[in-house]
Amino acid sequence: MTLTGMKKHVGVLERAELVTTEKVGRVRTCKLGLRRLAEEAEWIERYRQVWAARFDELDEVVEELKRKEKIDGRKKRE
Repeated sequence: MTLTGMKKHVGVLERAELVTTEKVGRVRTCKLGLRRLAEEAEWIERYRQVWAARFDELDEVVEELKRKEKIDGRKKRE
């Protein structure tokens, strides 16, 4: 990652109050900000649950198609 890219990323984190930076001479130190990630974690968890359920349903569909394919393959050989 370039220095410019890193500065942009840190700037976004600062605006979101997730980190604070302190510059002493040529050294810039980043620390965790006052704002926590509770809201974001809740949002992520809601969507994780939604997608987990969707993938579980997709697994069931795939398994059903495999069973049907297996049965159809047996019928063709008979």
